[in-house]
Amino acid sequence: TIMVECDLSLQNPLACLNTSLLHAYSKIFPSTCVLASVIKRWAKNRDINEPSRHTLSSYGYVLMLLYFLTASESTEDGFVLTPENTKNTAPILPNLQWVDPTWAQNPAGPYREIPAKPKNQYCVVQHPTEPNYLVNSYFYRSGLESLTQFCSHPSRKIPSYGMILASFFHYFAFEFNYKKNVVSLNTKHCYPILEKEIKAEEDGWSLFRQGLAIEDPFESFYDVSHVLKNTNFQTIRKEFALAYTKIMNSLTSKNATGKDLIDMICEPLVRDGEN
Repeated sequence: TIMVECDLSLQNPLACLNTSLLHAYSKIFPSTCVLASVIKRWAKNRDINEPSRHTLSSYGYVLMLLYFLTASESTEDGFVLTPENTKNTAPILPNLQWVDPTWAQNPAGPYREIPAKPKNQYCVVQHPTEPNYLVNSYFYRSGLESLTQFCSHPSRKIPSYGMILASFFHYFAFEFNYKKNVVSLNTKHCYPILEKEIKAEEDGWSLFRQGLAIEDPFESFYDVSHVLKNTNFQTIRKEFALAYTKIMNSLTSKNATGKDLIDMICEPLVRDGEN
């Protein structure tokens, strides 16, 4: 018998929209699936992946990964330039909500994004449960083959899985400004910063709530991390730092394999009093 975990969504077609977006990212950059699987396994084994107990959902971690990949850049020697340190070249992963369709169909020359999302009858839909809220469902989803070739082109020097994971864990442990900023795919690559003050003005988000805030890609009024308590946020941040430390320590081991590294950072948490 094979046990498969799944999510159930009732009377919410936006859940299918979110799934379509994640699927499109996995098609143009299959490494997204591998990285997301490792991060989800890590979060589950470290006991920081249970919204019913006020930790973060798997969806939240995947959005953090996608934000990191769409806002970061790779260097010619295979390193990662994190969002606040980029040189405004092409991101590791094109942002499907902002990439210029003309460029995406023939990704030659400098990376381009559209000045604004289209707001026509095909993109803007009524929210299924919020009568006064419209959802912009736009993202680039046709002709993904060209973007797939772009993402996998040898000249791009995409960092290794280990480098991306190390940079991801380090970024959210030490670099991301949790007091001021929001994790959001609705930001352009040229300026991948969304401040909490803007969300407070536009959607009434609290400026007094400390810690992680994640904007849903389509329901932009919704904070995916709203269930997260401050003590659990501090625990998650410590786990980011611990995972990064484990990756760095593994560099001193000559015989460690990729599987060994994943098993090490995903080591199940053992609480006091447990065998």
